[in-house]
Order: sequence, then C-alpha cells, then structure tokens
Amino acid sequence: MTTQIQRNDQLLRRIVRAIDKAIADDVPRIRQEMQLETDNYVRFIRSDCIHDNLKTLAVSEDVQIIPFKRYSWKGRMLVDHANRITYSITTRQNLDAIPKKKDRRAPHFLMSMLAVENGDLEGQYEQLTLFPMDQFDEETYEEDYDTIINGALDPSAGYRHYVITYEFTGETLLEVDVVFLDKNFTVIDKESIREYIKPDFARLTGSAAAPEDAAENKPSIKNHLSLKPGLKPQLYEEEKQA
Repeated sequence: MTTQIQRNDQLLRRIVRAIDKAIADDVPRIRQEMQLETDNYVRFIRSDCIHDNLKTLAVSEDVQIIPFKRYSWKGRMLVDHANRITYSITTRQNLDAIPKKKDRRAPHFLMSMLAVENGDLEGQYEQLTLFPMDQFDEETYEEDYDTIINGALDPSAGYRHYVITYEFTGETLLEVDVVFLDKNFTVIDKESIREYIKPDFARLTGSAAAPEDAAENKPSIKNHLSLKPGLKPQLYEEEKQA
C-alpha cells in the first residue's frame, strides 16, 4: 500500500497550465470584455475557466473529466485511469476551510471522495482540529460517491484521490501543490509542482516587438556617436530576464 504521491508529470504539467491560463489570461480577458461596474462573478468564472482548460489541455485517451453537480454548482473531476488516480482542484484557502465547517446537511463532495478512495489510509500527523467524519455514516459517503462518479470508474479498483491546490495574487499563479489526504483531511503526502509554472515573458514585458522590428526601430549608433580615429569601443548587448 503506497502512501507516497504517484506522479504523472505530463498530466500534472497540463493541470498547472490549465490553472495558470485561467488566472493570467482567461479571467483578465473576460473582465476586459465585460467591463462591468463590479466583478463579484470572478471567483466563479475562474473555476469555470479552469474546467474549460482541463477539457482542452488535460483530456487524453487515459484521462477523463467527470461532470457532477452540487445544487446549482457544477463541478469537474479529473480521472487518470492508467494510474488509477482522481483529482480535484481548489484553492489552498478553500481546502483549509472545508474541514472547519460544521452542521452540514450533506457531505462536501471532497469528503465523500476521501472517505471512499483514501478511507483505508492514515495521515502523517494529526491536525489540531480533526474533521468530524462521524457527521455522516459510511453508507451516505458511498451513495454520494456513486452520484459523483456516475459509473465512470469501479470504486473497488483501487483509485486514490489527490487534491491540486493553488495560490495566486491578482493575475499571477504563485504556488501549486499535490496534496494526498486521508478521510480526516490529514496530510498523507504533499509535493509542490510549482516548477511547472512557466513564466510568460510577454505578460511581464507587455507586447514585445519582433526581433526584426526591434532592429528597425533601434537608433543607428553611427548617427549618434562621433568616434576618434583608431578608437574601437566595445559594445555590449545586455540580456534582460524577468
């Protein structure tokens, strides 16, 4: 029984790209197009963009997206059938808040995923405030799980659930982690995949001119410098990195 994260690096790279594209490109574009007086919708449109990007970037022969609903909210679960791993994506702040909410009338979908897929595991350490799993019985979790996956996988096939958490500020993705939790939301294993956040230099510098355009717009040194005979100055080009 493995308690370490099993990495599918190609898929994780695509997941990070889906999140980064939503935060840095898609949401700013939508806000620019809508030009509304307030932007309270942004927290919801971000997850919609992530889901859309996952469909475009992450789905393959072995990777499937499972749609599910929670009241009026529509969620998406990513399934890596080859490695038998399911993924959900949320902010680090939201993941931290889930175990703290009490008096639920129904399980949060992540509660059911962890109870069924990671229920036989125990985390590395006990959190100060453990999640009250006795809020719902085992049958409730299993029924909810069946509703979520809707026959897309065999619950007895040994699938594990990982949570992809991300942190951002403004239009910049800061951190992305893979978090492996037990049913009490205690960490079994955790790995940063921040290395897959690739800086987009066009975003940092604005619209960059093409090399040939830059050459055309560059003032001629010959027109601005008067050189003494025999003096050959050394000219350097300084490469700027963001």
